[in-house]
Amino acid sequence: PVKDSKSDNQLNYKTRSSIYLLATIIIIIAIVAYPTFCREAARHHFVDRNNLSVMSIPASLLDSSNTYPRRPFGTRHGRNVTLPVLGFPGVALARLSNAEQSIANEAVRHAVEDLGICYFDVAPEYGDGVAQERLGPALEPYRNHVFLAAKTMFRDAQGAANDLANTLRALRTDHLNLYQFHSISTEQDVDTILGEGGAMEAFQNAKRDGTIDAIGFSAHSEPMAVRMIQTGLVDTVMFPINFAAYHYGGVGKKVLETAIKHGVGVIALKAGARGRLTNITGNSVQVPASFRHIPEWKRQEMLHYPVRTSKTHPTCWYEPEDDPVELNKLILWSLNQPGVTAVLPPGDLELLDGIAAMLLRKNEVPLFDESDTQHLLDRYKDLVPIFHNRDVSGTKVST
Repeated sequence: PVKDSKSDNQLNYKTRSSIYLLATIIIIIAIVAYPTFCREAARHHFVDRNNLSVMSIPASLLDSSNTYPRRPFGTRHGRNVTLPVLGFPGVALARLSNAEQSIANEAVRHAVEDLGICYFDVAPEYGDGVAQERLGPALEPYRNHVFLAAKTMFRDAQGAANDLANTLRALRTDHLNLYQFHSISTEQDVDTILGEGGAMEAFQNAKRDGTIDAIGFSAHSEPMAVRMIQTGLVDTVMFPINFAAYHYGGVGKKVLETAIKHGVGVIALKAGARGRLTNITGNSVQVPASFRHIPEWKRQEMLHYPVRTSKTHPTCWYEPEDDPVELNKLILWSLNQPGVTAVLPPGDLELLDGIAAMLLRKNEVPLFDESDTQHLLDRYKDLVPIFHNRDVSGTKVST
């Protein structure tokens, strides 16, 4: 029989057209579905806990351009840790009630999705547990995408273990990337932590069983910070690397030198502080008869060194720099000090966006303009530094 070539050509054309149409539909479906697929896949693969390193946030979840410079976060014992240079101050959530959970949710969403922040810090002291209770639900959708650090003020092993368990429940997680002794300022603090039955025992147990990845501390006393670093038992330190405290209070330089020598990572605290609050700039805080999450020794300290909070920034226990240009100068100064990995900005989210804008989408932290040094010295010369080495009150932020 003779083939009808015209009919064959029509059939082939229709077949090819159908194949092209089907392929086009598949491609469209893939383009639409891919972000959702990546988002779900990313939930299960973000934090590399073997080297404690936070990996890149998938572009499908966040804008891939929303990144910050990253720096080593301690090299002790060959640790391979990097951290973005800007963290989220969990203390900013300390005054939000249960009914205001939606505000916390939006604050965290904005920080992660709009500002690209993936390092979060919190402590039970902030609002006597309120900050961590607000942060937990807000951070839950992003938990596998962030580096999460918390603290405890309990100096004994049992108290620290109980506090850790409470914090994990509040934060809705089964582990922390970093757990820290909070607010070390006296010889007794260090002696109790390191002694028999001290909190270091609980920290080391938690690290062995994988509940925490790294051990750190925050301190307000330079000699005590140096002593803790020299034990060889800590991976990180949080310390006030603040312009006025460094130049007028005489604190910061020794901590940085010791941390570098021992390969300990440094987070700069109070980088955006002007100075201490006064009766004019601060409101007195009533100390309750008891706390839920704060040990008695701290309550007694708050009675002896009266607590004030900023009138304009009520979640700050110091006077933050309000001028956005001057604030960014302070942040840059801190980030340009040798050994500093990152800064925690003032605990007021109104100040966060301006700092983020200065650092976002940069490969490196901008250099501090040394010509601004004299300007800042003049600006803060009449203020009492938030921390200083003049007397014991210099380690108490509340005064």
